Amino acid sequence: MKSTFAFCTALAAAAVVAIVATSAAAPDAKKPDDKSSVSADEPKVAKAPDKVFTNSVDMILLAMPGDYWAGKYLVTQKEYTKVMGSNPSAFPGDNNPVDSVSYLDALAFCEKLTAQDIEKKSLPEGYSYTLPTEGEWESLVSDAELDTAVTSQNASRSSTSPVGSLAANSLGLYDIRGNLMEFCLSDGSKAYRVLRGGSWQDHLEVNLRREFRWSCRPDETMNIFGFRVLLKKAGANGSAPAGS
Repeated sequence: MKSTFAFCTALAAAAVVAIVATSAAAPDAKKPDDKSSVSADEPKVAKAPDKVFTNSVDMILLAMPGDYWAGKYLVTQKEYTKVMGSNPSAFPGDNNPVDSVSYLDALAFCEKLTAQDIEKKSLPEGYSYTLPTEGEWESLVSDAELDTAVTSQNASRSSTSPVGSLAANSLGLYDIRGNLMEFCLSDGSKAYRVLRGGSWQDHLEVNLRREFRWSCRPDETMNIFGFRVLLKKAGANGSAPAGS
């Protein structure tokens, strides 16, 4: 009887060991929130831009009063080349503003960048890049002063400077009154287009006034012409088609 009891006890112990060993070898069941259960091929979902937005070409845009975003800097040569595949600038430098562009070039850049960002899911549908209207440009100037502008007022310059070389205004925007004049969105029915702000070569007081306006043909280029982009959502106040 004792031998039978000992045999049964040993058999039961062996069974318990086998069950424990089997449990230890078996993989854990996937939990509902297990990251490995998420498909690597799941499509990226485009999100609305935050107050500080960096797009597909590493351009930084800041949220402005009025429900739109403005480029922190003038469009650089590096950014322009990434979108357009070429660089027309007279003063080469990745971080220098792109110069020697026309109004039509600036609009083409906005349209291509919009398509690129939407395709790459950097932006959701309904957002687009454009140029500031003159009214918007005047708002963007804010408290910018000439002592923080790249001009030839106090010393003669021979070229542009890298964007952000001097201080920003209270909105966080650089070079709004210097480095390059900026194209503004213009009435497409008129024969001329308007630029605002000063440039690297300007030294005359009249050319450096906030209200100074420079006019040119839509296809005209000069090494004092550049641009800054805005990002807008369809239906935002003051929005206008990029091709105006």
